[in-house]
Amino acid sequence: MYKTILKIIAVLAAILLFLFCSYKIGQFIFGGSSGMNLSQSSVVKEIRELGRLETSSFTMEKIIEGGQKGNFFSNILYGDRILLIAHAEIIAGFDLKKLADKDVEVDDGKLTISLPAPEILVTKLDNEKTRVYDRKQGILSRDGKDLESKARAEAERAIRQDACAANILETASDNARKQLKALFATAGFDEVTVYIPQALCQ
Repeated sequence: MYKTILKIIAVLAAILLFLFCSYKIGQFIFGGSSGMNLSQSSVVKEIRELGRLETSSFTMEKIIEGGQKGNFFSNILYGDRILLIAHAEIIAGFDLKKLADKDVEVDDGKLTISLPAPEILVTKLDNEKTRVYDRKQGILSRDGKDLESKARAEAERAIRQDACAANILETASDNARKQLKALFATAGFDEVTVYIPQALCQ
């Protein structure tokens, strides 16, 4: 049930991202005029001006346990444990400022775009939903004020790994390819091909 809810949230987020990115790209492509200059230099300029194209978004929750752990007596005296419920959003997409002139080819109504590799653009904990579920400190333990910060950093790393395992970069590539093909076809190109290299998600 929980996994189903996460999948539904991910799908809804992807749809919202698609609509938003479509709107932004449409602004750049059409600019309020009747059409677009279909030259290679114009296409490169318009794509670069998008800056960052966000095409996949996951919302995830994870329980993180951290701190020192020992036997029963050491825990009573010096133990310091934390249980953190972390809630985060991970967004993947493309840094279109990396696009080079040679990555765009225009030939008699045919457009070929070679995008840079997809990447995770944002990993952000939701501070309102992320909370300490349990904290246990021994009677002689030092002030472990950094423990929660370390747990939060570990949560970001772990959630990022989960997003990679859920193929967030592949989803970002699929969505970007569909968006750019549809939008540039609407702009007037007869054929649009989008090449996207595979990337190591980490």
